[in-house]
Amino acid sequence: MSAISTYCPRCQRSLEIPADFDNVICAGCATGYWIRRHLGAINLSEMWPDVDDSRRAENAAALVESRLADIAELIEEAESEIEGFRSREQSAPLQKGCAFFGLITAVILVMVVFMLVGRQYFGGWLFFGAMALVILLSLLRIRRKLSGSTQLEEFRRHRTEAEAELGQLRSEQARLERLRSSLETGRLPK
Repeated sequence: MSAISTYCPRCQRSLEIPADFDNVICAGCATGYWIRRHLGAINLSEMWPDVDDSRRAENAAALVESRLADIAELIEEAESEIEGFRSREQSAPLQKGCAFFGLITAVILVMVVFMLVGRQYFGGWLFFGAMALVILLSLLRIRRKLSGSTQLEEFRRHRTEAEAELGQLRSEQARLERLRSSLETGRLPK
């Protein structure tokens, strides 16, 4: 999530606008702006141009509450996504262990079947052929089930990207909470 830097047209305070936001409230004067984008340029249009300063603060407070609720939802989604990627990364050794356990179980099963049903073939070419076939099929199954190193790297990359986005969302949430508290006290930050 990248941010766009600009200045408030009313009080000239610096504004940091996350790229996916469609509105912003200036922390200096509590003016709300609609954001319009076109060919890489942005345009800020005042939300309440004919409203006095007290009503502007009320409208800004309502907008801040709405944006905080949206960000809380986005944070929850990002945390869930991060946990999913983390569990996929950590499940790779477990998948490998389970696949090898399946191979050992198949080998033991073939040995038991030959000992019970085909005792005369136990140790012969048919027994060793069946063992080789079971091992080959199990190894193919293991190969198909295991996560490759490129897949693990992709999980890690997606997780770190999601963690970076989560950090930006939390910083935006903290900024909005500071703005909300300053709107509640009636003193906007200088």
